[in-house]
Amino acid sequence: MRITNKNGTVVTDIESWEDAFKEVDKAKLWKEGRSAKSLAQYFSLPNIDQSNGIKLIKEYVDICGFKNFEPIRARIEHESRFDELGKGRMHDMVIWGNGGGIHLVICIEAKVDEPFGSLVSKAYRKSVEYVNKNPRSKRSQRIKDLCEKYYKIDVNDITSDTDIRYQLLHYLAGSITEAKSCNDVVLMPIIVFKTKKYNKTNDNKVDFNAFVKLMNFELVNSEKEIYKNNIDGVDVYMTYIEIPI
Repeated sequence: MRITNKNGTVVTDIESWEDAFKEVDKAKLWKEGRSAKSLAQYFSLPNIDQSNGIKLIKEYVDICGFKNFEPIRARIEHESRFDELGKGRMHDMVIWGNGGGIHLVICIEAKVDEPFGSLVSKAYRKSVEYVNKNPRSKRSQRIKDLCEKYYKIDVNDITSDTDIRYQLLHYLAGSITEAKSCNDVVLMPIIVFKTKKYNKTNDNKVDFNAFVKLMNFELVNSEKEIYKNNIDGVDVYMTYIEIPI
């Protein structure tokens, strides 16, 4: 599998991964025990093709029903543009490949204990306040559009019982767009690295569970907690994976 960043810089090992990451993202985010470096280590050691990361992805794709998955290429810090209202979704890593005669795209979100950010209702209120000061901003329009298209609800009708994390909705939109570009199936694994920096009080799993429930995902594998839904014509699989390090 060939891994690059958006500039085409090739990743062959952990050292070149660090160089490629710092070329397109903030150097301060590359820290021991945090998500960016943990993801790189998991997918490059002892080598890329034999890494635990690749083995994990193949296992989960197989469980989803797409046998003998072969990863072809990947990109770190990959942007998926899903509208004309601003910057796209930045995926930590995207992998393209084939399995069971189907094209698949894997959009990876890596975490240690970084939260999923604001609830949609709060993000929308803040965006409206921002637009009032900066009329050219499209933030509030984007949130409203995403809610109507993927959540099938007007943002103003969201209550405490139906609120979801905006980052997860944003992640979903980018992943679906990435899949539709090649008529692919998409797997969205949230990989949580339980390093020494991991905070046991983290609520990300709670937020994930709320998201798949409120978005009407179906549990298709209870052992691995894999959920499925067809959204905007795309078969979407989501899962939350914790990796002790």
